[in-house]
Amino acid sequence: MQRSWWSVLKRYYTAFQSKHTGFHPDRYAQQILNQSGPLIPADQPLSHPAMVFDLETTGLDTRTDRVISIGAVRLSETGIALGNNFYQVLDVKVDLEGESQLIHGLTQKDLDKGCDPRQALFDFFHYSQNHVWLAFHAEFDRRMLKNAVLQHLGLIIDPQPIDLAYMAPLLFPDLASENKDLDSWLHAFHLPLMARHNAAADALATTELLMILLHQAQKMGFETWGEIQNACLKQRQLQHFFS
Repeated sequence: MQRSWWSVLKRYYTAFQSKHTGFHPDRYAQQILNQSGPLIPADQPLSHPAMVFDLETTGLDTRTDRVISIGAVRLSETGIALGNNFYQVLDVKVDLEGESQLIHGLTQKDLDKGCDPRQALFDFFHYSQNHVWLAFHAEFDRRMLKNAVLQHLGLIIDPQPIDLAYMAPLLFPDLASENKDLDSWLHAFHLPLMARHNAAADALATTELLMILLHQAQKMGFETWGEIQNACLKQRQLQHFFS
């Protein structure tokens, strides 16, 4: 049975409002709360729309670092929705270290011109509603997104995106030993390496990889997103066991 954690989101948000009288969501945010949210993979066929997302952060410490931009791309049976990608820089006050700036290329001025974090998160949830979530190295993005939602909205959510870092070696085991990160998998399939370490560009590159993986999954007999997710979890357990 497919289920959505959107009702949980609404419940926590209502409680948050009652405790923070100074916080009033605008009409658009309220409309989002009244709609259904992203799906947990179950019996949805692989033709069901998917959403690949990527986060840029101030660093790699999931306890202390912050989300500063969100990029996402939708994928349907007809292909990538190039004219309907998602990208938001978050207006957060952080100390951007030089090393991290060399990776994501964002400055404090960029953040100052960005979107209110609460609105950016609501817009992202609206963009991703009723889509299966995926990411490359999804565990990091899951934790960082969970932290951002708790910090900016006072809500507790824990989506479980499918991880392409496990999906790729599952479907192409002959290539797994030589390819570990996103760049190497893109190179293995001769996909263009454009402006990497930008949330929108990384999400697009990952979606292009996903199209190849889905074609292979169908050839191998996978029919639903739930089957893919379960196989990826087993792949993760095997990798941890042998490492």
